Amino acid sequence: MAITLAAAKRAKEEARRKAGNYATTRKNSTNRDHQYYRWRRPTEHEPADPTNADHESRRQTRLAPADYEGLTKPFYECGCGECTDTVDPLAADTAAFRDVLMAADVCPNPRPVTVEKAREIYLAYQHASWQSTERTSELERTQSRTGRMLGAERHILSEMDDPTLLFLSLRLSPIEENDGRRRWIPPATLADRLGDAWQNVRSVLNYQLREYDSEYATITAMTTSAATPHRHAAVYVDDPDDEVGIEVAESAVESHVNNCKGAHPEYHPVNPGERDAGEVFHDIPKAEDVSDDTLTDVFHARGTQPFTLPSVPLYYMANQQPHWALKNVYDGASDVHNDSIEVDGAAIAWALPWRQYSSSKNFADRAVQE
Repeated sequence: MAITLAAAKRAKEEARRKAGNYATTRKNSTNRDHQYYRWRRPTEHEPADPTNADHESRRQTRLAPADYEGLTKPFYECGCGECTDTVDPLAADTAAFRDVLMAADVCPNPRPVTVEKAREIYLAYQHASWQSTERTSELERTQSRTGRMLGAERHILSEMDDPTLLFLSLRLSPIEENDGRRRWIPPATLADRLGDAWQNVRSVLNYQLREYDSEYATITAMTTSAATPHRHAAVYVDDPDDEVGIEVAESAVESHVNNCKGAHPEYHPVNPGERDAGEVFHDIPKAEDVSDDTLTDVFHARGTQPFTLPSVPLYYMANQQPHWALKNVYDGASDVHNDSIEVDGAAIAWALPWRQYSSSKNFADRAVQE
């Protein structure tokens, strides 16, 4: 039986009261307080991104190498020099968007657009989808996914007797040396490197956790300092004797560093009190400061059950989804605007063919499926 939104809000307040204040209550994990502060107030600069980045040069970088196939259709432009202006994704007569012929359809040599143009395309197409009754915008998909993610965690934690949570942050540098010059790497190349390395990380986790029941969820987010793809993973393990230790996280992070070009060890510390790339929580922290907007997303996705507070890591992951940038752009009070780095990242996320969210088969919201 569905509950009302008002009842859901009362359930959220009750869950917060029972959880207590995890910002001040000490638990077994020695770096809890420091990491909770980091999750609530993320730093402006990511470890793998360059300091004093040349954003003009970054935005002139093309999304992908010239021969790359698989970008979302609007993110190609004419590369032969012979096509008419009508095939450009931002041509004036493309109000129908996907229903018209574009460079990807007719140009004999289409080429990926720059990050700067990708941002313009993203904003135009997503705004049209947001206003349309026949399309679903990426922001709407993100809102629905957030509700399902939090619902899935509720189900997984209720099924485990004594869960342990591993949290991973896997990064890579967006800059490389080429003929003695530093250059920005196309975002599609970065995403492919990140995705290929994740397959090795999964193999390591499967081996390390072979004697346990476990599930996982991942988000590919974009940094706010250079719109660089990076991956966060939450791994839930049924671990009644608290046997799963930091060495499991260390092995997973080491696999990423060894198998992902540009993923240097200095970007991936696994030490308490630092910006950790791998963490283990035997007492899973709850995010007591959940916004009413998130509650609404959960309610619309799965309004059949009371609200329970999500874990801090998963709530952090949910808020790292790239297309929240659209909500901030549409909100006149936000400091995120059309030419913000966050919008660059969201445009890249929509353009590339990889999945921004993935999970194990059983990390699912049973309330939505039924």
